[in-house]
Amino acid sequence: MPEKAEKNLAALAKLAEPRPTTVPKVVDVLARLAERAAALGPRGHDDGIACFTRLYHQITVDVLDGYRAGELFSCPGDFIIELDVAFARRYLDALVAHTRRSAPECWELLFDRRQDEDTEPWRFAAAGVNAHVNFDLAFALLDVWENHRVPLGTPRQQYDDYLAINTIFERNMDELCNSFDAPWSDVGGHGSVFDRAGNVLGDILVTGTRDLAWTFAERMWRHRGEPDYRVVPEATLDRLAAGLGRALI
Repeated sequence: MPEKAEKNLAALAKLAEPRPTTVPKVVDVLARLAERAAALGPRGHDDGIACFTRLYHQITVDVLDGYRAGELFSCPGDFIIELDVAFARRYLDALVAHTRRSAPECWELLFDRRQDEDTEPWRFAAAGVNAHVNFDLAFALLDVWENHRVPLGTPRQQYDDYLAINTIFERNMDELCNSFDAPWSDVGGHGSVFDRAGNVLGDILVTGTRDLAWTFAERMWRHRGEPDYRVVPEATLDRLAAGLGRALI
């Protein structure tokens, strides 16, 4: 790796290294990381890490706002807050691991190609969502469950709050598609049938992949007494997410 690229990466990893313990700290880290990635790369705000982190920051701000307003989440024990922190840590850990070339394959793909000139911003953002949801989310759930011998609410309560995140994606989908220049956003103008159809498809994809992540986590959790019960599924989900990532970027 060229010396300049190494320094660039080290600067981003330095921001990611302090593991946040609260959602406000996650919001702060993501904001600084998005700005730093944009400032360091020749593509500016269209840099791959900047694109995904900007999207991730917006969704996380809305999760925090929804939690504070008491309008979406009802599971006792702050389940959704702990999940949000555990989820963010996996992305930040992957970024740090990339400095050692040891990040999961699905993340290495985005990090390695973040400055490709021919890749549209929406593809970078989608590749990041793919890695984070299709790979990280199931293991973030396991991290939360493992940390609490007494569960944070019933499985039904946890799942209801988990599904409430889909509402946040739905609220943001149109703005995100426009912000990242998704091709369907320009066909027929804003609010056209193509624009609305693209937003609906995005909602369906997010909902479907998040449902799969929950299902994978539940299946792994049933085998939690076995040694290395996470290892084989982790490798499998990484390969799956990396294959989808290559289709995007």
